[in-house]
Amino acid sequence: MRVSDIIKGKRDIVKVYPSTTIRDTVSKMNNSGSRRVPVVDAGTDRILGIVTPMDILDFMGGGSKYNLVKYRHNHNLLSAINEPVKEIMTNNPVCVRDSTPLEEVMEIFIEKNVGGTPVVDRDNILLSLITERDVISYLIDRIEGKTVGDYMSEDPIVATPGMRLKDVARVMLRNRFRRLPVVSEDKLVGMITSTDFIRLLGSDWAFNRMTTGNIREITNVRVEEVMARDPVRASREDPLRSVAEVMINRGVGALPVVEDRDRLVGIITERDILTFLREVYSQVV
Repeated sequence: MRVSDIIKGKRDIVKVYPSTTIRDTVSKMNNSGSRRVPVVDAGTDRILGIVTPMDILDFMGGGSKYNLVKYRHNHNLLSAINEPVKEIMTNNPVCVRDSTPLEEVMEIFIEKNVGGTPVVDRDNILLSLITERDVISYLIDRIEGKTVGDYMSEDPIVATPGMRLKDVARVMLRNRFRRLPVVSEDKLVGMITSTDFIRLLGSDWAFNRMTTGNIREITNVRVEEVMARDPVRASREDPLRSVAEVMINRGVGALPVVEDRDRLVGIITERDILTFLREVYSQVV
């Protein structure tokens, strides 16, 4: 089984060019629901980079890409966000061919900690994109006999409602996490995800609340103002396949795992499900 079997019939991929502004790129990500957007040469469609939620977290104060805002634009987000996206994209992204075996793709996702990769031809021309969710959707019939408790991560790193967005960005970026459960007094009260940052920048929310243009007006916002409240939950006993179906149908990459009236005990992610599928798939190929 190869990449071509999974991406067959996939809709057109959202892409941008190096000169596309950061603001327009984030807007495209938000409007399309894309968690990663390839950056291609305008004349040839040759892959040059990729923009992911991690790049946006970095830009918003999580890492070195924040220097674009801090130093070049003196903390002025309204100015910095109109810089070309080449300033914050990830260069030389991991790519696969349409002929790449499926087991190799799963290995790349897990070992390189990426949630999706561009699909290119031998000349590095963009053909499509393949994600963890694509693989899980394609192989979902093979998920059987396991529960959430078999594959979840226990005692996850969490956020609190009072944390500032810049602190959340740093925690996510440092740990390469795309989401954090939000906990108050040991009880789950919400979820904050990297795509929330895309939503804030890709819509008018951030700009409508700014008066000076200083990025701190956004990065000092508390988690409780933007988190998803009452997220879908899982329990240890839930079948792994049922949870995978919920993730696919709701378009979410993880579910918090709770017990005893919303006491958080873990988190189950697409990566965890993919780990199971890699084990199963390796036994039959």
